[in-house]
Amino acid sequence: MWRARRFGPLLGLALVLGACARGPVVSASYEVPATVPLRSFPRVLVTSGHDALEITMAQELVGHLQSDIQVRRMDRDQLERMRLGGQIPSATLVVMIELRTEEGIDVQTTSRQETVCGPNGCYRRTRYDNFDVPTLKATTTVTVYEGPTARVLQRATLEAKERGREYDAMRARILEHFLTDLRRLVDTRAERVQVRLLPVDLPGVSQALQLIELGKWREGRLGLERAARSAPAEALERGDRARLLYDLGVARRFDPVSAERDSDAHFEAAEEALREAIELDPRPRYAEALAHLREHRRATAEIARQREATERNFALERQRDPSSAEVPPPPPGYDVSPPPG
Repeated sequence: MWRARRFGPLLGLALVLGACARGPVVSASYEVPATVPLRSFPRVLVTSGHDALEITMAQELVGHLQSDIQVRRMDRDQLERMRLGGQIPSATLVVMIELRTEEGIDVQTTSRQETVCGPNGCYRRTRYDNFDVPTLKATTTVTVYEGPTARVLQRATLEAKERGREYDAMRARILEHFLTDLRRLVDTRAERVQVRLLPVDLPGVSQALQLIELGKWREGRLGLERAARSAPAEALERGDRARLLYDLGVARRFDPVSAERDSDAHFEAAEEALREAIELDPRPRYAEALAHLREHRRATAEIARQREATERNFALERQRDPSSAEVPPPPPGYDVSPPPG
């Protein structure tokens, strides 16, 4: 009992200090480009099959896009007649939504305890029961065509599976799933991430991390820059200096001011700090941070390319002479050679 009273408080203190030593977990976000950048063109025509879910998805996609571009739903046969008659102008995309469903049966197993009694007494055992559960598997294919030529630009596939007793209820849940995924396909969205920063025993670092924890990435980054250039920073052990450079690389990545001024320089500075941290101490955390940074950089570059393509396509549309307009090249994000099927 004496030992429990003696070391209990010390153990609690050690746990608190250990938690503090791990550093704060902070939140940040960055933009992810649209997987299917329909808004890069001024006009989109949406078509589908005759299944009620296909029609609803097409209508919802039209409603989701119509505040930004010219978009309407059309019957597939009418659309083909327009194309053959040369009535689809350039800078027009055609989106076809096709749904395939498959009913099936899953075998589900449940277990429960039961008491079994016999001549020699009673005992407990686990009983396993199997029963069939109806399933509905659905695949939606979203194909993007160049309007005047029907050339395939991109194809995306969405999948969903539901289990239940009522077929209509499963279809309703699958529809909600597909509508959410469809919006995510065509939207630029914010990707929220959480990052752990690491404490370093160096003047100014703790205050900088506190600022970042409050969401003040710019101020925290400047504090870490000053700390990294200080004379005491040069005397740090390799592991401690790597931790400092890791913090600095993360802060540089999410500094909103430098990102707006010069995107390439912004990401290059963050990469430089993380690469140096890896050279000093090749921990998996630093390599993961560098990989995430490069993914962020690619996403930012893709968004910039999509915006440039949008400006170009809309400028061509404003200058368009219907008798001589050329079809603009597809924007970044489209695969001119889509996967088979």
